[in-house]
Amino acid sequence: MIKEEMTSVASILKRGISAAALAAALAFTAGTALQAQDAAPKTDTPPKVEAAPELAPGIAPGVVPGARPGGMEPAPPAGANHPAFAPTPVTPDENAAVEFSPSTILSSPDWPCIQRKVTVISPAQIWDGPPIDGIKEFDPAIRDLTELLESRRVPPEEAEKAIKEYAASVPEAERDKKLTELFASFLSEINTDRQFVIAKVEEFQKRQKGRAAELEREGQKLAEKGMAATDELLPTETNLSPEQQEYNWNARIFQERQQNLTMACEIPVLIEQRAYEIARIIRAQMKS
Repeated sequence: MIKEEMTSVASILKRGISAAALAAALAFTAGTALQAQDAAPKTDTPPKVEAAPELAPGIAPGVVPGARPGGMEPAPPAGANHPAFAPTPVTPDENAAVEFSPSTILSSPDWPCIQRKVTVISPAQIWDGPPIDGIKEFDPAIRDLTELLESRRVPPEEAEKAIKEYAASVPEAERDKKLTELFASFLSEINTDRQFVIAKVEEFQKRQKGRAAELEREGQKLAEKGMAATDELLPTETNLSPEQQEYNWNARIFQERQQNLTMACEIPVLIEQRAYEIARIIRAQMKS
């Protein structure tokens, strides 16, 4: 049960589904599933909790592939020697999301990721086309296409095909205007997705701070009784007192949550990548 729930964020990241679903999975993992686990009766020997699988490193923090302020350039192909695709190793010294120590979590900010917290992707980051200020109303065709484009389940080649088909359906005299509206609609939705995910990551971190405080109190009680508070298993569980078993169990749940938080920090980066990719495809269909 624990293993299945704790790996949900990792498996969803690999499937590449929508940001809303990703955030929902994060909230579910942090809330319902683990609350149920916390409420379950403790046995003398808590079952082994396996670590969630590691997530492949994302792009470098705060970098959009190929983007530059005020202009556009082609994104490098996957695997190209480009700094935006350089692996970014995460170590406990760099990211509070992989720290175990409750005291470290308590003193960490509410935004736990090594990636900078940027809630809104500005047009200048990914777009050198006409301004989109004031574009708020969109026709049904644009709204439908936006829904398709924002989903990471839709591969780039399918997104490009859909954009080209839409561009071909619009009279040439109106094409640039309608494609600009499409970009405005897409950016609005992708920013909504990103803000939602970022809010969920912060909520997750706040809940972790609450659990960190609980662990600190439990550890202090053990210290007062002359018992060691440790998340390391002794040679046999029978060497542990019931209080130590309780602490051990809670500490392992805490650690699993931290691993999921680290994976969740990749989600805004993936959304930013998608935004750049779709903006580039839309812009390529425009004449000016």
